[in-house]
Amino acid sequence: MATRVGTVAFFEIVRAKDAVNARMNHSNWQVFLENLSRTPARERICTHRSDSFIGQAVRHGGLLHLLVGRIGTSELQTVDLDHGHIEDIRLEGNKGTIDTTTVSFLDYGNVIGILQGKPGSPRASAIQRWLNACQIAEHEVALWPVIADNVWEKLESATAVHSFEFSYRPSPAIPPPDGEGLSGFIRMGDSRYPDHKITLKIEIPRRGGLGPVARLRGQRRLQGDIQSLMTELGYLEGPTGVERASALVTLPGEDGHTSDEPLDFIKHHITAKCRVEVNSADSRPRYQANVEAIMQVAQEKRCDLKAAVGAAQ
Repeated sequence: MATRVGTVAFFEIVRAKDAVNARMNHSNWQVFLENLSRTPARERICTHRSDSFIGQAVRHGGLLHLLVGRIGTSELQTVDLDHGHIEDIRLEGNKGTIDTTTVSFLDYGNVIGILQGKPGSPRASAIQRWLNACQIAEHEVALWPVIADNVWEKLESATAVHSFEFSYRPSPAIPPPDGEGLSGFIRMGDSRYPDHKITLKIEIPRRGGLGPVARLRGQRRLQGDIQSLMTELGYLEGPTGVERASALVTLPGEDGHTSDEPLDFIKHHITAKCRVEVNSADSRPRYQANVEAIMQVAQEKRCDLKAAVGAAQ
């Protein structure tokens, strides 16, 4: 029995172009997966930069789930541990290598659970691009990290955003997101300092500067940039990813007064370490163990997940 440790991360499928009303009514994603299972292979492939991705609907536990894989271009090798011989793996026919991520759709709140097979397997940003390429919905969608403690709502309702601090370590194997705003700093950091820890801190002065109008404009711009960058949290999160992502905002109170509150996006992103057990002597597909791990974590986090996306308990 082989065991590996993975991380299940949860994301919400939302409208990509509607920041005011991003959340959608719950959809039956099984219909999409049923249609996908009848889609020819060439229509399930999308290419971004130099990478190609393919998706496949798979069944387990009476439900359809999704595998999204990055099609590999490198040659694989094996080693004979008895004799120390290294040999190339030669694939017959039109076959290639692939690194897959397992995606399970929960039955509420348009929430999905994601579990990578390897560190280089597709992350949330790649899965988002693939879903849009396959037209999962009538409009473009985005994957928002499911963040507890009403952090998304607090950021959206903040009357002022005073500062944002972001610290991460670039991963040369994973391309940065394409977004604008703060994502532009991420791309620059990846190219200029690929082996260093990068910390970015932006503060909007409470006093002085160019006056209240310019201050408000800067706060709104920072608020939008934080929202954009946090939607790409799945790209960055991991052993070599984000170490800190926090903001200081002013929130309105029910009594008409306001108060400052720190928002911690990493602490409240709902994720969980899990053990994935695969029996090499078992003939069942490897993805089934991933699905079981995702669903077990989803059950353990059910109350937190439903509260975070506003689903009925």
